[in-house]
Amino acid sequence: METLKLKAEKREEIGGLAPKKAIYKENKVPGIIYGGKDQPQPIYVQKNELLKIISNEGLFNSVVEIEVGEKKENVIFKEVQKHPSKNVFTHIDLQRVVKGTQVTVTVPLVLKNQDNCYGIKMEGGVINHVCKEVIVLSSPESIPEFIEIDMEEIKTKENVRLSSLSLNQGYDFPTNLKDQDPVLVSVLTAKGGSLDLEDEIVEGEEGAEGEEGADEKPTEDNSSEDSGEKSE
Repeated sequence: METLKLKAEKREEIGGLAPKKAIYKENKVPGIIYGGKDQPQPIYVQKNELLKIISNEGLFNSVVEIEVGEKKENVIFKEVQKHPSKNVFTHIDLQRVVKGTQVTVTVPLVLKNQDNCYGIKMEGGVINHVCKEVIVLSSPESIPEFIEIDMEEIKTKENVRLSSLSLNQGYDFPTNLKDQDPVLVSVLTAKGGSLDLEDEIVEGEEGAEGEEGADEKPTEDNSSEDSGEKSE
């Protein structure tokens, strides 16, 4: 996967009216780089630069090379915040990528062979894509662009759960997510022109897209010093 690039500048003033001024008058977006052994680094990113990189569909499961002054380091996007009623970016959270450690990212689930799905072609069913993305733990160099689910042999009333996905040596799923083993996709039965929802089991479906367990969270989350700015 191609490494994305982003330029930023150090942010000297933290709190107060400085972030508001930057957002509304200077077209800059405040942010924070955290994690690793280095101290958290407050930054500003030009709005236009942020818009360019956000247009990448796989941003949240990509390594981004950020340049702050003369220093370059790799990060992943953890959060992009916008004003609740205005189309304005208010803050970004970036986590450092540390060599030899895993990162937590959200990866899209892509359905393969939908047109050849047994439950559709032979039984007239309908695919129900319950979870469109899943949380994975991965080494930075092995982050999957997407994870495929082969639908060809799936019949009606059958569910594809997390445990049915094949893993490689580059990534794994959080322990709490594996314990939940949520339904990712199923094939519903069509009866009398309507869908029979009784054959769908969706317990734990939120787990695939929800937050990872406490034992999987990065230990160097030092972004709390910026929390007061994010609602500006």
